[in-house]
Amino acid sequence: MGLSLSHKRIKRTCFNDWCEIDETYRARYDYKTQLYRDHPEDTVCYAAGSDEPCFEALYALAEYLPRRYPKMFLKTAQGIQNLVTGDNWDLREGADTWSTYHPLQIMGLLSTEDWFVLQKSGTDVDSTTTPTSAQLGNTYRLTAGANCFPAGWKLRERIGHTISELHHNKVPYYAERLALSMHRFFNRLRVDQPHMRFNYAIDISGELFHINSHHNLDVSTLEHPVRLDDLHLRVERQVLQRLPQTKAIAFSIRTYITPITEVTKDKDVARALRTNTRSYKPEVAVYKNKSLWEKVLEEHLDQVLGPSEEY
Repeated sequence: MGLSLSHKRIKRTCFNDWCEIDETYRARYDYKTQLYRDHPEDTVCYAAGSDEPCFEALYALAEYLPRRYPKMFLKTAQGIQNLVTGDNWDLREGADTWSTYHPLQIMGLLSTEDWFVLQKSGTDVDSTTTPTSAQLGNTYRLTAGANCFPAGWKLRERIGHTISELHHNKVPYYAERLALSMHRFFNRLRVDQPHMRFNYAIDISGELFHINSHHNLDVSTLEHPVRLDDLHLRVERQVLQRLPQTKAIAFSIRTYITPITEVTKDKDVARALRTNTRSYKPEVAVYKNKSLWEKVLEEHLDQVLGPSEEY
């Protein structure tokens, strides 16, 4: 899954729904604090020239959170106070804060989301012929990120990549089916019309911090056979928000990870899961590691729903 910006299933949302906070907030904050400390090179990375949109995104979040969650955050003369964790962030220019923290890192500690900035560049260097390079001029590049919960990719290896480079040869059918429409979407995204999409995958671990590849794996990579308790549904709530001053795009990922046995307590969800995973085309099945979890999931769904003769 990882940093997927596919336009499929994307819909308009409103700025009020920019972030989502639930009962996992404090535990995620504690884990992020640990990851930022122990894995700095894997969790925060940025390119030259990305400071302005990163600060713009942080200041927007610092205005948003006290309005959206007034019992958790307080706007201060210096910046923002987190009433849950006790953090009092001085966000003024020249503050000592910036000798230790990156703006997107602070955004990650204020919210449950991971944060990225994409900026427009002149030319896409993607080498595919569908669509042409000319059609993909003025594309967007990933220029900064604070990412504690990656789904199988390394942030430092992706900084500076165009949207096409992030997806081509990774996401099935990207070049021929998605590249041009995604390019148009990114260029047409309006400040007053943020968009949201959900991305999901079956994971064989409940771990949130995955920097090693999640895709195109086979049984030889496993330490032990997959068990039912290993299976989790990993869902990403992705929001794209155009920033009004720099015109860069703030991209957030809110990750949910739930044991399959909890997910399938809802039989409608279990049926949808069965239908969806059975419909994978061969290339998608490989990409999503279906061979690793297919048998275990099918046996579990048979227990929950009863055997199906359609498969």
